[in-house]
Amino acid sequence: MNLKLKIAILVIAIIHVTIAIARKSTDGVAHHRLVRLHTMLITSTAMLATSFYIWKRVNFAITTLLPSPNPVGNRRLRLLCFQDIAQALMLLFLFLSHIALFFYYILLGPEPNVIAITSLSFIACYAHILIFLIIADIFYYATKLIHHKVSANSVHTYLHENRSFHILLAVILGFLFMFGGLYTTHTDPVVRKASIPMKICVEQWKCVNCSSFGCSYWTIGWKNENRKDYIIAIAGDLADGLVRDFHGAAEPLCNLKAPGGVYFATGNHEYMHGNVTEWFWFLENCNITVLHNQNKHIKVNGQKLCVAGADDLFAVRAHVPGHGMDLFKALSTCDSDSTNILLAHQPNAAKIVLTNPKLSDKVNLILSGHTHGGQMYPFVPIVHIANAFV
Repeated sequence: MNLKLKIAILVIAIIHVTIAIARKSTDGVAHHRLVRLHTMLITSTAMLATSFYIWKRVNFAITTLLPSPNPVGNRRLRLLCFQDIAQALMLLFLFLSHIALFFYYILLGPEPNVIAITSLSFIACYAHILIFLIIADIFYYATKLIHHKVSANSVHTYLHENRSFHILLAVILGFLFMFGGLYTTHTDPVVRKASIPMKICVEQWKCVNCSSFGCSYWTIGWKNENRKDYIIAIAGDLADGLVRDFHGAAEPLCNLKAPGGVYFATGNHEYMHGNVTEWFWFLENCNITVLHNQNKHIKVNGQKLCVAGADDLFAVRAHVPGHGMDLFKALSTCDSDSTNILLAHQPNAAKIVLTNPKLSDKVNLILSGHTHGGQMYPFVPIVHIANAFV
């Protein structure tokens, strides 16, 4: 390890330790901002290692598959080095992937910035390429370990001779998954209908649950106009930013209408990427009921319905004064003879309710979000492991 690398590692370590100490000695908004900064730095530091790994693998494929400059022959072809072009494009891809997190704080507005949307799309592609390269390496080195026990015409021989093509395949698959995801985000959201049996049930009513908005608020508003839902629930993760940046994009939420009301409970992103108090003000001005460890009683066809909402589990870690999940408070005035619905963003919060008899006896239906359905296929197993329900 050379001296420059040692100095770089030492500087990075000092920065992380300094911010960690500052996090412990602050609270409120200052603590919240330091947590966001530290999270971004931790992610960027980890990405330095993974980017080096991706670069070594892809650069090997580039130098193997693409021709180097030819000192003889056509003059124009001598000036055109395909290796240099491919390497430059790969470095640009890695750079844009690295700066993706900064676009949670800059170039924000009602419409996505081209550079921001490209960078944020590349981070998804980056993750897929990393996973596919790791899978390819696992097969490569696993077969290498047993290669001496089998014939020369073994699986490892095939993998070794075609390693560059497998690396190229990993890159192509990463981009295909990225473009598939982009296509999906530009199609109408899928509305899933479910009939849920409840021991206490208000007959003849419908509820729509929206969470972790991956589609435009305009689309959500348009869909609502074509439905006949009695209540609308927004179970957190409204936006990744501040009201001043996204109020224009979020204004279609003000068009949401339902006879029984529109209700909101926080998700982790309200605490990670924005000012939760400002979003409360915005939603209340849109006549959306904010359930901040609170509940509201309404009647449906003469029968009682209690809609409760709890702060997200992440609220405690965010150190926002007055915020933290309090399920007992949220359900405190919900009667046992009414139909009780709880908005709890994370499925793990739902598990807390179901494992506590005092809480579970009060709740007939829990509406959550958070998991994004896995969002990126390689992470689906992790999502299933990390969450009680998906």
